[in-house]
Amino acid sequence: MAEDVSFPFPFEPYDVQQSFMKNLYSVLQKGEIGIFESPTGTGKSLSIICGALKWLKDNQAEQKKELERLISEEIDDNQDDWFNSFLEKQKKNHKLQDAKEELNFLTEYEEKIKKLKNSKGSKKILGLKTEFFHAKKMKIYDGCDETIHSDDENFIVDDELNHDEEEAIMDKKRHVIKIYYASRTHSQLAQFLGEIKRSPFKDQVTVTTLGSRSNFCINESITRLRNLSLINENCIDMQKKKSKKCPYFKNLSDLQDNILTAVQDIEEILVLGRELKSCPYYATRHVIPNAEVVLLPYNVLLHKPTRDAYGIVLKNNVLIIDEAHNLVEAVNNMYSAEISGILLEQTFWQVECYLKIYKTRFSQENLRFIKLLIQVSNAFVTFLKQIPSNTSKMMSVSEFITLTEAGHVNMFELVKYTENSLISQKVHGFTASRVSKGITPLQDQTVNKPPSRISNTASFLSQIKEMQNSKVISNEAKENKESNVQYKPSAIFSFVEFLKTLTFPSTDGRILVNKTSSLEQSSLKFLHLNPALHFKDIVQEARSIVLAGGTMQPVSEFTEQLFVPAGVPLPKISLFSCDHVIPSENLLAIGLASGPCGKSLDFTFQNRRIPETVKELGSVLLNVSNVIRGGVVCFFPSYDYEEFIYTELTKSKILQSIAKRYKIFREPKLSNDVDKILFEYAKCISFACSPNRSQVTMSGAILFSVVGGKMSEGINFSDDLGRCVIMVGLPYPNKFSVELQEKMTYLNQHIPSTNGKSAGDIYYNNLCMKAVNQSIGRAIRHKNDYASIILLDYRYNNASVKELLPKWIVKSLSFHQKFGSAYVTLRKFFALKNVK
Repeated sequence: MAEDVSFPFPFEPYDVQQSFMKNLYSVLQKGEIGIFESPTGTGKSLSIICGALKWLKDNQAEQKKELERLISEEIDDNQDDWFNSFLEKQKKNHKLQDAKEELNFLTEYEEKIKKLKNSKGSKKILGLKTEFFHAKKMKIYDGCDETIHSDDENFIVDDELNHDEEEAIMDKKRHVIKIYYASRTHSQLAQFLGEIKRSPFKDQVTVTTLGSRSNFCINESITRLRNLSLINENCIDMQKKKSKKCPYFKNLSDLQDNILTAVQDIEEILVLGRELKSCPYYATRHVIPNAEVVLLPYNVLLHKPTRDAYGIVLKNNVLIIDEAHNLVEAVNNMYSAEISGILLEQTFWQVECYLKIYKTRFSQENLRFIKLLIQVSNAFVTFLKQIPSNTSKMMSVSEFITLTEAGHVNMFELVKYTENSLISQKVHGFTASRVSKGITPLQDQTVNKPPSRISNTASFLSQIKEMQNSKVISNEAKENKESNVQYKPSAIFSFVEFLKTLTFPSTDGRILVNKTSSLEQSSLKFLHLNPALHFKDIVQEARSIVLAGGTMQPVSEFTEQLFVPAGVPLPKISLFSCDHVIPSENLLAIGLASGPCGKSLDFTFQNRRIPETVKELGSVLLNVSNVIRGGVVCFFPSYDYEEFIYTELTKSKILQSIAKRYKIFREPKLSNDVDKILFEYAKCISFACSPNRSQVTMSGAILFSVVGGKMSEGINFSDDLGRCVIMVGLPYPNKFSVELQEKMTYLNQHIPSTNGKSAGDIYYNNLCMKAVNQSIGRAIRHKNDYASIILLDYRYNNASVKELLPKWIVKSLSFHQKFGSAYVTLRKFFALKNVK
């Protein structure tokens, strides 16, 4: 059927785009699971939009046609068996009535949207300019703390424990068939929305974008709070109390209508919200039933309580998850939690002080639960103290609860209390208020002296206070403040998140105890091992699920860890991998077994530091600098190994020789320095590749990067910025990691072996190759781009490695046992591109 479908497109689509859309249409029509791999530069987003929305519109037309057919059918009365005839009539009448109601609903919906789009009032509001937004741009904070109200009444837990956010949400409405599109970040959602605006469907669909209160809230009394949990809980709290109702939680209908009228991004919706004095956060949520396309971030989709709170209905609808290459890790991370020893100590102190101050004002029920929070936090601290220093230990949840002597506590009941009572917000407000007044545990005269176990916390608090009073803080101090332990009034939020993980099925998670020489920097971590547990509902409810990404290999982890355990038969899972849009002569992929001196390029952990291997690597880089003009990005398996190679090549003077041709840049360890390095890198390459080449002595720049670091994902080295990507070795993770060993053991126990390979070993190999694929995908970003990819290690010639590389790279891959033939091939490739 999809073969005969014509897809509207803003320009003449590439063949790979046509193929992508047809396969996507077929998957949606059949209600299957699709895994789509489309290299960056092939127009993946537009292909998704035009393929999926074409199916949506066709499905809507077919649905109406079928309903009209059912209604027009006459009931056959000519049956001899009066009883069976009666039952048949009754069944048909019910079916007829349902069809009429559904057709009326669809007709009314179409008329409503048409009326809104033709509304002059809406057009007038939509004409608002966005300068207002840019002039007063919202602050999106990173989770730091800020003092809130100091009024004691704000800190007292209510006796009526009924803080259900759903009370503030409208009654459940009937939903139109829709497509949910999920991606990792708001910037990626914004880019996708921009592509919808470019598409032929921009005036034919209704769209809403979901986000957090940090993105959408326009109430300054809320947005000034820097902690997301505080923002959420204060917003909910304002809905409950008549004395301080949010002034923007009203007049939602006008803003909702405007959202449905035209495709708008977050900035445009914020402008409308301010103009109409209406809450963008709740307006975007309330239009979900009437939206045909809903854009949402991963955290909203993958977390069931959040999904339910937003009113997201997956049943019979389509789900498209973009940038899905790390979906398994994203699900596991969503349901994992870690808390440090310092935060456990601080939680104990904060709740204990809170109880002592307000003890006489709590009901017996509140007293009971607050005392439980103190007991549990104290039990965890005591347990950590008893563990020998420099120990990493994995244990089951039941073993952990037994060893901490917390078995008498009903964790489900305690977690429910924390959610309904807003105790975290109350304790945080209380603590932050006292810290703002300079009251430390040792200075507080209203409570007894804290036990000795938190004396380090008190001491540290005093140090932090002194730092805060200082007018000048060096950049080094700022960095230390980010990376080291610091006092956090929001500690209780971390504690509650950890408690929640203890309510998950015990067979699907483990507790990792990390004890360092310092209790404060030790930690407890819940490691979630079974992503299918929390993905099963999504699989069972959605009509069809599509996972898309630039590099989706290896796909076995999606089938074995997500879909098959959720009950999806393998024949229902389709894999589509399209070629690149570039001509074949624009990509050169080389695998290399030995260097210029004839020694093996063996970057296994045992051999990668031997002098011969280091010398061969340096010689390869030096030869590359004599061939390629522009940017070269060289990926190392770790920061430690990059540091080692840089030091050794400096000692041997090879790096100085390379520096005669290339300016050398290194990936910084601090995120704040990334933009500066990239700017200087791009500036150097722009100069080296300028039209006046005869006056330029430098050929370009080489950037030493790290697999899994800041440059290996999300940064595009297009054109001259990335004429060559070099992968040094195979970046296998540390197999002696306690976490990795536990994960591999779990997979071996729950997933059968394949072709003689255990599930754990397959997972181990997949981790490595996913990292490789993400890194080498940084180059070749559009149709006219060209680049070379050099894989340095004899193991790249193994079939088991090649099969996990993207197909579009494998098609161009040639493996060379000797450096000479590879060097000739490389020179010829760039000679043809007229860059030498």
